[in-house]
Amino acid sequence: MTAVDWSAVFEAEARRRKVRPQPAWGSGVRLDPVVARSVRRFQRQPDELTAQDRRLVARLLETAGQARKSDVMSQLISDVLALGYYRALRDGTRDPVTVEVAARVFAGLERRLGYHVDRLRRQRIAASVKWRARAVLETGGVLVGHGRALRRLGVPWLAFVTDAWARFEQALVDVHRGPSVRPGARLRARPPDQV
Repeated sequence: MTAVDWSAVFEAEARRRKVRPQPAWGSGVRLDPVVARSVRRFQRQPDELTAQDRRLVARLLETAGQARKSDVMSQLISDVLALGYYRALRDGTRDPVTVEVAARVFAGLERRLGYHVDRLRRQRIAASVKWRARAVLETGGVLVGHGRALRRLGVPWLAFVTDAWARFEQALVDVHRGPSVRPGARLRARPPDQV
């Protein structure tokens, strides 16, 4: 198996996004006010750095061998919860623009989750009780802050928790599996005459 070149994966996605048409913003967006407030709060970041700046700083620290395992695990936990949230938004609304935007965010989060798993695998992190406790606490925070919106989207709290926990545990299993395989086209076997 070959290791994933994550910078190539993200660069390819950035090129794809440049040519992909924008959602149909002109048709309007119909969002329940509770869900709209929740989406606004959910996407807000607590610090002043832009997403691109955070990626640059993370890449700098990772390249320098200084990326802290706790930072990567925190990002993994956040992305697991965000996957559940944007899945609920994608599947729980009938507004086509909201569905499309949520689906795009969901796909990006799935890529990032694979990236975090790969980083943790290389750092040989062990899943500890501390990380599971933190995942439980952050899940509770999402339920307190966004539980009403999740219910409006048709996702009971127990379903959200069950999905988040299963996804988190699967990510931990993936961390311990070994090197990941490069996404994309399958490798072709060499023709017998070219051994």
